[in-house]
Amino acid sequence: MYRNFFSLSDLPFSISPDPNYLFMSDRHREALSHLTYGLGETGGFALLTGEVGTGKTTISRCLMAQLPVNTQAAFILNPTLSSKELLATLCDELKIRYRKTEASLKTLTDKISEKLLKNHQNDINTLLIIDEAQHLQPEVLEQLRLLTNLETNTKKLLQVILIGQPELQQLLQRRDLRQLAQRITARYHLMPLTKLELNQYIQHRLAVANCTRALFDKGALAKIHQLSQGIPRLTNLLCHSALLLAYNQNDSVVNKKTVMAAAVRALGDDLTANKTNYNGVLLFATLLTVAVFFALAGFWWGERQTAVEPVVSTIPATNKVTLSTAYSNTEQDKTALNEAEQVRFAQSENFALVKADTNDPVQQETLKVLPMKKLTGGDITNEPDGALMVSAAKPNRQKEAINYQVTQAEGVSNDLLARFQAAIAETATDHKIASKLNNNDQADVNLLAVGKDETIGVKPLSQLSAKLQNALPSLQFEQHIYSSDGQGWVTVNGRDRYEGDQINDDLRVDKILPQQVILSFKGEQFSLPALTNW
Repeated sequence: MYRNFFSLSDLPFSISPDPNYLFMSDRHREALSHLTYGLGETGGFALLTGEVGTGKTTISRCLMAQLPVNTQAAFILNPTLSSKELLATLCDELKIRYRKTEASLKTLTDKISEKLLKNHQNDINTLLIIDEAQHLQPEVLEQLRLLTNLETNTKKLLQVILIGQPELQQLLQRRDLRQLAQRITARYHLMPLTKLELNQYIQHRLAVANCTRALFDKGALAKIHQLSQGIPRLTNLLCHSALLLAYNQNDSVVNKKTVMAAAVRALGDDLTANKTNYNGVLLFATLLTVAVFFALAGFWWGERQTAVEPVVSTIPATNKVTLSTAYSNTEQDKTALNEAEQVRFAQSENFALVKADTNDPVQQETLKVLPMKKLTGGDITNEPDGALMVSAAKPNRQKEAINYQVTQAEGVSNDLLARFQAAIAETATDHKIASKLNNNDQADVNLLAVGKDETIGVKPLSQLSAKLQNALPSLQFEQHIYSSDGQGWVTVNGRDRYEGDQINDDLRVDKILPQQVILSFKGEQFSLPALTNW
């Protein structure tokens, strides 16, 4: 193949876990340190998660190679087992003899307990490592927790490391597994390699294969990181395919174009999925931008508009009495079509118009309304020409409704005046109801704003350093009670905590807000949404 063409002593990008090619980045060494800490003298559970191909299994093998000589380890690679099958596999790994034909859960559990006690008496630590643990059934995880109940005054007799994909974290958030989640003494999520770490990873593997020159140019390295997203396993596939393609093309150096062609061969559906995800994000961003543009344009256009048509509010009554109020920017006169039942209107800018229909014979009247800016609410005057005139201040949405009183006017029947007054009273009632609803809405807004100023400058948990996040203990918030007088409480890890209470030596509850809680951990303050499980 290409080994002789590029003067290599070995194929540097095989996906098999060869210890000679072990590359420990800063995050890999940090993950190993967390697992080692979790296996301290107290024991319990340790958790390592990460995406497919990030090097979780490699770290577990490195951990096993560094175990003390007084440690007996069991490594389970196929966790798709029932509770009974898991216990039987553990017995096989620990060299425990049992009758397979008569094996039951109780028999296997007793055998394992005897082995754990015997190892402890001989100063031997017992370790169980389960890879691909996201496939474990909840009842199997619960059985593992029951095994760890065997302990002395100072340590657990069985130490367990769970290694799996991010789905394992979601599995452990189940309510029926909260007791197990609380026993996890160390957890670490392994992130993909950065661009710099990926370049170091490629150069390291080439150096182990005795490569004396650069086989990938800068453009090729950048494209490899983009396509592999920093995942070592995908990087191996891409590099191997790119070197093979360069060999077939008689190219001494791999360039960006060669990497793109090799990606189609090596990744296939994964490459298509990455493109689809990218295109989907781009399409969503475009649609969101267009939607925001039209929303802002509509808001701007609505603000520019003024009411140019009368807004008529019809109030049904026995004799069809109608009251309507409107505003107009231009002066105009409207004459009724039916002289027996309609009233002529005289309109001008910012005038309130009143229209009255009645079945009683009424002479043609002109109802004039003076400009609202000049008169005060409730003023009613009689003019010498017998016209009824009503004046009021310009409506204000944040003020109380204006109470109008109608008095006798020359040439206007008592029945018409009574209907007119009833319509005004009903309109005032509607205004009061609307004002009350607006006040209630504002009260709800004020309630939601409670504590907003108190979170200024407080980081959410996701913005804390990875070191602090990994050191943070398990938190199970089951109840969140807010009180404006500072007497609220939260139920976390099965106990009620008030403002100022310590969850442990390093973790304190600072503030309980309506929809979140503010905590302090090792001198760093952060916020968590209410009823969060960590």
